[in-house]
Amino acid sequence: MKMSKKEKQETKTGKKKIKTWQIVTAVFAVILLALLVNIVKQSMGAAAAGTPVTTVQVLKGDITQTVDTSGSVESEESKTYFAQVGATIGELHVKAGDSVKTGDLLLSYDTADLEQALKQTELEAQVSTYGADITVASVDHAQQKAAQAQTDYDDSLKYIAHYTECVGQLTDQLNKANALQADEAALQAEIKELTAKVEKDDTDQESAKALKKKTKELEKIEKKLADYDVSNLQSALETCQGDLAEYKALKEQYDAAKEQDPTAGLQKKQQAVVKESAQLTEDRAKTELEKAKAGVTADFNGIVTNVAAVQGQTTVEGAELFTIQNADALKVFLAVSKYDIEKLAIGQKADITINGKSYTGEVSNISKVASTNNAGAVVINTDIHIDNPDDNIVLGVEAKVSIKTAEEKNVLLVPIAAVNYASDGVFCYVAENGVLVRKEVETGISSDEYVQILSGLSEGDAVITDVTGDMTEGMAVTAVSADEADAQNAKQAE
Repeated sequence: MKMSKKEKQETKTGKKKIKTWQIVTAVFAVILLALLVNIVKQSMGAAAAGTPVTTVQVLKGDITQTVDTSGSVESEESKTYFAQVGATIGELHVKAGDSVKTGDLLLSYDTADLEQALKQTELEAQVSTYGADITVASVDHAQQKAAQAQTDYDDSLKYIAHYTECVGQLTDQLNKANALQADEAALQAEIKELTAKVEKDDTDQESAKALKKKTKELEKIEKKLADYDVSNLQSALETCQGDLAEYKALKEQYDAAKEQDPTAGLQKKQQAVVKESAQLTEDRAKTELEKAKAGVTADFNGIVTNVAAVQGQTTVEGAELFTIQNADALKVFLAVSKYDIEKLAIGQKADITINGKSYTGEVSNISKVASTNNAGAVVINTDIHIDNPDDNIVLGVEAKVSIKTAEEKNVLLVPIAAVNYASDGVFCYVAENGVLVRKEVETGISSDEYVQILSGLSEGDAVITDVTGDMTEGMAVTAVSADEADAQNAKQAE
């Protein structure tokens, strides 16, 4: 059957549509396959590249270790002034909190009563002096009689001292001679015994050596004994002992003779004491008046922290007046924890900040006794001397202190974040050829940013600073420098 022209045309159109659909389907399949292949390649590439980690190179540099804490400003010197004279306070020139300079007048006394007391004391001293002179003149005659007895008595004391020394020296020499004789006898006995052993057994080398040694010792002893004449020493000792006994007896006789008028010497001494006492009383009155006229002055630049004196009050000697703390000798008082105290030492330098102003100082004292603060923690009191205090510093204010406890130059350094602490040691993770490697390290001092590496790493090693708990040695990693990581983070933040 023949197809019409129209049917033939429709048949051709249908075939054309079928071919177009097949072509589109084929193209889509090719594109999909290409996408899948690309995704697989990317996944394989990412797997090969490893987990990105932030790294920093181990570098050489200088590091300073510090202990940073805070405390309060105190004075290194505090003086409480006490009244050196009993008098009425005429005028008080300071109050608590005042600043004073060396030599400033702090307190003035009313001296009228003291001036009157001095006049009275001078008159009483004159009366005492005249009376004493009269009494001394009356006893002089009696003392002349006892003068010779006193001279003889004094001479006897000299002889007693001489013969006492003589007896002591001779006794000492005899004791030494007797000791040498005892040593001689002991050595002779030993030599006799050793000689018998050697004669019995001439092969006894030990006894022969001992015999030779003891013989030499005996020779030394005999040589020393030759310096002593025991018989003469004994005779001289008996003579000295007799002379000593004789002068002791004479001393008793002279002692009784010089005391024939026992009141004479005592009265003269008594009057001397009376005169001296009167003079001392007068001198004391003069001294008290001079002190009162001078008032009380500051011994150093400082701050008046307490005033106990009251104007118009009559003080007694020794009464508390006021307290001044030295403003030129200041320190920062710290309560340092037991964990930091082992880092501190006398003389270490410190940077100090007080009310926003910087000062320098050094560790001047570390207490040898620990205490407990209000929180129950164990602390050790430590003082930091301030080198350059000025008038801007107020006692009692807070001070921030940074103590330089250690310093190293041109050493290996890594950031604090790169150092990891575990029960089995200290280590760092290092990226080597795309692999995570754990390296045990020995650390030195540390600062706020860096830790000194003593061993375990080399300059230029890429240590990892963003360590996580799921990291394991041997895993694949991609090292990203800290600068690159910072740049990426900044870009993402935008």
